Amino acid sequence: MNEFLSKAVVYQIVLRNFTRDGNFRAATEMLDHVRSIGVDAVYLSPFVEMDRDMDESGWSPRQIESGYHTPKNPYRISDYDRIDPEYGTDADFAAFNDRAHALGMRVFMDLVYLHCGPNNVMKDRFPDAFQRNPDGTVRTTQWRFPFVNFESKDVRRYLIGSMLHWIRLGCDGFRCDVGYRVPLDFWREAVAECLKARPGLAMILEGIDPAYLEDAFDACYAWPWSFTLRNALCASGQHFGHVQGTTFPEKMEHVRAFEATMPPDALGMCFLDNHDTAADDWENRFDRILPVEAGNAAFVLTFLRRGIPLVFSGNEIADNALSTFFAAVEDLGRARKTVDWARALQPAGQKRLRLIRELSRLRHENPVFANGTQDWITTGEAQGTVAFERRLGDQAVFVAANLTSAPAEFPVSVASASVVLLLADGGEISANGLCRLSPYGFVVARSL
Repeated sequence: MNEFLSKAVVYQIVLRNFTRDGNFRAATEMLDHVRSIGVDAVYLSPFVEMDRDMDESGWSPRQIESGYHTPKNPYRISDYDRIDPEYGTDADFAAFNDRAHALGMRVFMDLVYLHCGPNNVMKDRFPDAFQRNPDGTVRTTQWRFPFVNFESKDVRRYLIGSMLHWIRLGCDGFRCDVGYRVPLDFWREAVAECLKARPGLAMILEGIDPAYLEDAFDACYAWPWSFTLRNALCASGQHFGHVQGTTFPEKMEHVRAFEATMPPDALGMCFLDNHDTAADDWENRFDRILPVEAGNAAFVLTFLRRGIPLVFSGNEIADNALSTFFAAVEDLGRARKTVDWARALQPAGQKRLRLIRELSRLRHENPVFANGTQDWITTGEAQGTVAFERRLGDQAVFVAANLTSAPAEFPVSVASASVVLLLADGGEISANGLCRLSPYGFVVARSL
């Protein structure tokens, strides 16, 4: 197990969305705030050079539907080794990295290796850079981007060299976009080389294939868990295919069945928002349609369960602005799709901010949340609640939250006289061993 990740809180930044300026300089000025909420690692969505090809046949459907009419998609890359000028210069990135490290945070970056832009520099350097159809045409992904050809030794050396390039510039880890569709033997080779240059390198897979976690990746995305929580909050997530079952207990059974297939030391990245969901949900973002308490209940579960909590930029202030990563910085309409930092001054934002800071403190100060076992308590799931107990040695912590707008009450194995409350809002444990939760209420209690 990667010891750093087991204790870490990770914060995702999409530079276009994070600030009105949308660049490294503005993001660097926000790092003190990010660290203040207990963040250990900043994960940057792609910031390398984007393809400028105006032929819309090579644009993704989402890119076209966004209506911004720009070829510059952060996930359609033309040069893996260059920072896109939209975001700044090498010096700006260095300053961001230096500031994050000075504050005690690590920096992770997004690798997009399954596909690339049609004019990627590899096209001219290596004749076999792209995969080909039987008729010789370039084979493209569902997003209409060329598949990178991992049969090419030159391509492999170039991509591994790019990883080493960013490690030399201070990168501490990689989140690998659609990494489960990149050949596993490539990742084995790449990680082995990168670990020589950066011991302790963190590798996070966007995917859920257990084989990739055996010897190449430290963590994967906890898709079944994350989308089940999102589905409970705002009836979204079913279309992603990771929420199975009709009733909430059935969906939670699927979560447990999936997690049982993972290697024992593997960690799941647990999110409520990320760059995809924030952009695709539009009016259905949970902090846009629900009271702040709904997201708070889900964040309690996400922070204190086994795994890695991911905070998407603005989640900590209950940001409810519309969001997209397709709007270029120069687009005047982009401003309304950035984090609404004014929420930090409003009651909802202040309530979320206090909670995230407290959850980070609990996670960092009590080893049970990093290293403890987790036992599910299912007696309240029929009412839309999630509960579990974390154990480490003689320590035991009970966690429960209500994901619905109706009150819930269910039996548990602890009673009020045998616990001390660590955190609660609309939740209590009675003297006769009942957990009572108000709408979106939660309770965290340590056994005496």
